[in-house]
Amino acid sequence: MSGIVKGGDGSVGDEGGKTVAEIDRQAIEKYNKSLQISLEREARLHQHHQWRGAKLPPFNIEPLPWERQRIQGAGMTAEDRALRRQWLKDQELSPREPVFIPELYPRNPIRRMLGAPWDRVFLVLQPVVGERYAGLGRFFIPKFAMAIGTMYAIYYHLKYNPNQWTDGHGWNIYSNKPTLLPEGQEVPVKTDSDFYDRGFKHRKALLNEN
Repeated sequence: MSGIVKGGDGSVGDEGGKTVAEIDRQAIEKYNKSLQISLEREARLHQHHQWRGAKLPPFNIEPLPWERQRIQGAGMTAEDRALRRQWLKDQELSPREPVFIPELYPRNPIRRMLGAPWDRVFLVLQPVVGERYAGLGRFFIPKFAMAIGTMYAIYYHLKYNPNQWTDGHGWNIYSNKPTLLPEGQEVPVKTDSDFYDRGFKHRKALLNEN
């Protein structure tokens, strides 16, 4: 561990022979270097954010997009007006636009396989009902059909796979007890076997004929 010593000429330094001024200068240089590295890093991060990760900065392809640019100074030149007029004309869509490009909206193999029948059906219906209604039908009808099919499948499973005495799986479905009023109704009498018989009393097989 080095210590501070005083030289014969009166200068103060450490055991390595460095003066206080040299030590301060080295500390300042080290701090300035670390600060410069930090600032350069922040500048690179800011540039990456502003340039959206591209190699070139973003720029506006519209000529003179701001009104201040078109009226400042001497105004627009003839070349600027011609370029601006061509830009505005290019923004007008033709009757065939916008063009749907399937390659820009790729689908995975499972979606292509499931959607192929629907695509053929609505491709045949498109000349009859029109492109707009064919597109709406292609979007909503398959989803509606899947929802209906799912509901019917759940209903079928709940109805024909109840939890009965013949097996140990299935849905245990029960209903609320009927409302009993004090007048005009008799309290039903139940035996011990009436509770949770799991359909045993309503079976059609294994009945004792005697």
